[in-house]
Amino acid sequence: MNRLCFLLLVFCGSTLSASAQKNFKYKAPLQKIDSTGFYRIALQPALVAKAKANLSDIRVADARGNFVPYIQAGSLPQKSQKSFLVFPEIANHAAADTGTTFTIENKTGLALNRLWIRLQNTAVKRKVSLLGSDDLSQWFAIQEDIPLQEAVQNSEGTYLQSLFFPASNYRYLKILVNDKNKSPVRFLQAGVYTEYVSAAQAYTPVTPVKVVRADSNRATYVDIRLNDHYQVNRLHFNISAPKYYKRAVSVYQFVNSGKELISEAELSSVKTPDLLIAAKSNHLLIEISNGDNPPLSIGEVTAFQSDEYLISYLEAKQHYQLLAGDSLAVAPEYDLKFFTDSIKDNIPAIKHAAVVKNDAYKVKATEEKPDRTPLIWAAIVAALGLLLFLTLKMTKEVKKKEGLE
Repeated sequence: MNRLCFLLLVFCGSTLSASAQKNFKYKAPLQKIDSTGFYRIALQPALVAKAKANLSDIRVADARGNFVPYIQAGSLPQKSQKSFLVFPEIANHAAADTGTTFTIENKTGLALNRLWIRLQNTAVKRKVSLLGSDDLSQWFAIQEDIPLQEAVQNSEGTYLQSLFFPASNYRYLKILVNDKNKSPVRFLQAGVYTEYVSAAQAYTPVTPVKVVRADSNRATYVDIRLNDHYQVNRLHFNISAPKYYKRAVSVYQFVNSGKELISEAELSSVKTPDLLIAAKSNHLLIEISNGDNPPLSIGEVTAFQSDEYLISYLEAKQHYQLLAGDSLAVAPEYDLKFFTDSIKDNIPAIKHAAVVKNDAYKVKATEEKPDRTPLIWAAIVAALGLLLFLTLKMTKEVKKKEGLE
């Protein structure tokens, strides 16, 4: 009896796991590891390009098709509270906002890729969006649909959560909560750990980059084409002349609805000729305002993605792969987020192999076969029904035996 129950449960679990994997268009095998433990999984630009902008559709799967829990690297707690820099809150509640907002000023003036928020203890489920602005008037999306974590049991009454997002250098940051007519959550503080502010952000090049430049009367246009919808967080310009310059720059990305402004910045001879942006696109346009000055002499333009990592507990000698490309997937919520204290600071990093099409998805998407999903569920229901029947039968036999005694 126990063996039959076990086999039925294994069948149901295997069927559901295999069915879930068919929703992902792409996969990338992970390198095999020699020892069991936590690992940082580096997400290469080719995989991030196939995923949703907020990476909510990325999954780690084992050889049996089961999803393995992970957290984003920016969710790790920090040991030192003394190095925490609190950003001042700005009273700015625009009428267009449709939920709770918490607006702060980035006093560092540097590009940030993570933000720590302190909340009053809460056990509700909410999602937030992070927006940026330089003038408190025009706001631009940085990251959307970030799930708020639930508070763990503690005696302080507050808890910290990190928001991890593409590097951005906006002066003001707004956290917008999608309350959906529910009671609001309470934000207390937001800030950064100073060791992260001073540390240099790591980037991975995005290639190839095709650049076409055009000079008009008072502006220079740099048209940038990529061969996929890469995540671009930094653009580096090789500028050889003039010796002194300071030009206003507007960055646009092309979407289905047309051209969309995503950032306004400047290129200056007193700073590194870089633009820090947050875009996921295959087509960007840079507009440089020259005024009465001669155009900049621009050579190569290089695109970069800020390094992205997942942290997961992996078994030695096992086969794992990353899955991506499910447009309907939402960010998973794993218990691992409650055990981040178990993760050491310096854990080994591993990479994934080339991104390829998921064969399971390809068969499902291209072959004109009848949908067998109802049959699968019918088999599961039948199996559960058989299990219930055998359980009831066994219960009756036990009661009958007890009555005879």
